[in-house]
Amino acid sequence: MTTTAELLALLSPLLDRAMDLPAEERAAWLAELRAQHPKVADELEALLAGEAALDRGGFLQASLWSQSPQPSLAGRKLGAYTLERPLGQGGMGRVWLAHRSDGRFEGQVAVKLLNLALLDPVGAERFRREGSMLARLSHPNIARLLDAGMAEDGQPYLVLEYVEGERLDRYCEARRLGTAERLALFRQMLAAVAHAHANLVVHRDLKPSNIMVTRQGDVKLLDFGIAKLIALDGLDEASALTAEGSRALTPEFAAPEQILGHPVTTATDVYALGVLLYLLLSGRHPTAAEAHTPAESIRAVIEVEPATLGLGDLDTVLAKTLRKNPGERYQSVAALADDLDRYLRQEPVSARPDSLAYRAGKFLRRHRAAVAMGGVVALGLIVATVVSVSQMQEAKRQRDAAILHRKRADAQVEFQELLMSQVGDEPLTMRQIVDRGRQGLEGQYSGDPQFLAALLIQLSRKYADLAVSDTRLELLQRAESLALGTRSWTQLAEARCELADHLRTEGRPKEALAMLQRADSLLRPNPDPTRATEIGCLTYRAGVAQEMGQGPESERAIRAVLAVKDSLGETADDDYIDAQNFLALAERAQGRYREALASFDRALAAADRAGLGGTMFASIVDHNRGLTLREVGETAEAERVLHRALVFAAVGGSGRIHWQPLVHYAEAAMAEGKSDSAFKYFSKLVEQAVEDTNAYWEVRGVFGRARAALALGRVGAARADAARFRRLVAGFPRPIMTDDHMPDPRTLDALLDAAERDHARAHQTAMALLKDHGYFEGKDPQLLRLAATVAAETAIATGQGEVALGLSRRLLETAKVDSLAERRSTWVAQARGLEGRAADPLPGPGTR
Repeated sequence: MTTTAELLALLSPLLDRAMDLPAEERAAWLAELRAQHPKVADELEALLAGEAALDRGGFLQASLWSQSPQPSLAGRKLGAYTLERPLGQGGMGRVWLAHRSDGRFEGQVAVKLLNLALLDPVGAERFRREGSMLARLSHPNIARLLDAGMAEDGQPYLVLEYVEGERLDRYCEARRLGTAERLALFRQMLAAVAHAHANLVVHRDLKPSNIMVTRQGDVKLLDFGIAKLIALDGLDEASALTAEGSRALTPEFAAPEQILGHPVTTATDVYALGVLLYLLLSGRHPTAAEAHTPAESIRAVIEVEPATLGLGDLDTVLAKTLRKNPGERYQSVAALADDLDRYLRQEPVSARPDSLAYRAGKFLRRHRAAVAMGGVVALGLIVATVVSVSQMQEAKRQRDAAILHRKRADAQVEFQELLMSQVGDEPLTMRQIVDRGRQGLEGQYSGDPQFLAALLIQLSRKYADLAVSDTRLELLQRAESLALGTRSWTQLAEARCELADHLRTEGRPKEALAMLQRADSLLRPNPDPTRATEIGCLTYRAGVAQEMGQGPESERAIRAVLAVKDSLGETADDDYIDAQNFLALAERAQGRYREALASFDRALAAADRAGLGGTMFASIVDHNRGLTLREVGETAEAERVLHRALVFAAVGGSGRIHWQPLVHYAEAAMAEGKSDSAFKYFSKLVEQAVEDTNAYWEVRGVFGRARAALALGRVGAARADAARFRRLVAGFPRPIMTDDHMPDPRTLDALLDAAERDHARAHQTAMALLKDHGYFEGKDPQLLRLAATVAAETAIATGQGEVALGLSRRLLETAKVDSLAERRSTWVAQARGLEGRAADPLPGPGTR
């Protein structure tokens, strides 16, 4: 039975082919298709009928597609763009050359008018939002998606960078390029796909017609992510991704999992890249060279193994990209690119020819019955051999791990020496010093891929300390590729745990947790004898759990770390102190604030004893202690401690400050009434986020800056930031007010109305927000303190004494975390003040 995903997989390319055929040939072609796939033929005929009905109505007609004179769309305006002439058509839509006509800039663009017959009924706002997200892909080898919109008549359109050039395959053939030249062009394409994958966008439809080469010899990939805009309603995230992948699919370039309706991953694009590379090198398709119908092409993708080309290591690379099982392919484009670079440098590639075990496995799957009897006889010999070999492998693994551990320690000393050698008369930032040290070490160890991967992981932590997240990500992705290439599974687990921590710091804790689970699945069968990887991954798991509000889970993970360290007798190093820090964070997450403060103090004292006082590490612990002080309401001491951490994070002269100390000091300054300082540092947060195109931190910064502007009496600036905040949140990829503490836009609406003395409206907005988020059922009282305070203030202003009294007492109950808070907490003092005013209110000023 044909599934929905398989059906969708066939329709787009079949519609392309059907529209290209004359009417009499189309009928015969449809009859042949119906004999093999009646359901597909029915669906295709329905689409063709819909297309014909649109044409009869004069919709999207132009002389390019019709022999009789038809009204042209030339001169029609879509948003800020005016159509000029048609460029081409396909099953998904028609493409026009256009120019921007609102005077903003000159130049031509390509406008794709999407085929309404294939478009699911999604809303215009969602379509624009997805278009805006995909437009953020910025790479010299990607033709950018500039805009997306809906015409007044409901026609959806996409505005893309216009590329003048020639298809990649035709460009290579016309110039009779050699293998090295073709690989150089292909490497440009890999760089573009890797950029998209890093931004969580899978192309899903890589094929020659989507790859152009300009007159300057630059590769440009087209249609990146357009299939993502045509999503199916009513599906969960995983199935929607599969459907989206199927929707924009060409059988000859589809991966087996797309044909079968299985989930689409980055390995799906790797398969298509393998098909393209095979075509570029041989001039023929790897599996469907003899196929004459779409059904034969699909069958070939699933069943036919590609023939080797006699190109040595390139055959090995191609074989790995074209594996039927996505788990056996290169798991990232970077790993594929790395092997091609090795080939071009005449170095051994990481991919290996099909092993005896791999070929035997395929044989067994084909001939299970014949092999069964022989397998019984051989079983005893196999068991004895496996036991002996496994013991040898375990000894070798422990030896290799010890050697790698020693080399990493030596490299750490070498790195410190390199840093010291950079000190001279010329003033250097810490970023410049680390960059130079990294270049020296990378050059020295470039010939040792396993150790280079370990080195890249270590270096990535330096960039994490400097808040240079893009370089950290780049190093970790390279380390991941190298570990895959060398089959160093423990090292791959380490790289993925570090990637999880990167995702956590980028405000993506759920993705971080998924990455940790992938690392765990590698570590279980491949434990690290030194247990260092286990310790690191457990520590990061504690951090992610803490970020997601899972205090007990965070504490369990970190106590496991401390148990491992205790069993090894390692209780005086930075990992042990870091574990104490995370234990304090877990205690804080569960509301045990005084225990947490005591644990932070122990960690700082241990850091001093270990000679780590005054380091970045100690500053991070101190910063976390400051956050805890703010949560218990000791805002004056919290502001002082967090300012100290902010100053430490800003040392180096680069102008950048790590996100966490930046936002947390700004919040502390806001709590202490230092609104000008809060405004300054929230603005700095916004500036950095825009520079890095980091939506999460931009949202946090704009929210804080709007509140600071209100406190300074700048209502106009606050209103502008509130509007910006709402736009950002509308396009944010996750729901508001979730595990990442994303604030609700209505908080700013209520604050603005209160500032403009519309207290009734402000109160109504704040109360609705609190009810929607379960505040009165005890959910998130700390996170919703600001909204609850606004609701209490406006209740007093509108003469609702009983409501104000109830809110102020709930605020007081939340603020009284312990007996010390009664005397020291700013939040307790504020709640007491509100309670007193609510019990004996003054006449309200009235409302508008």
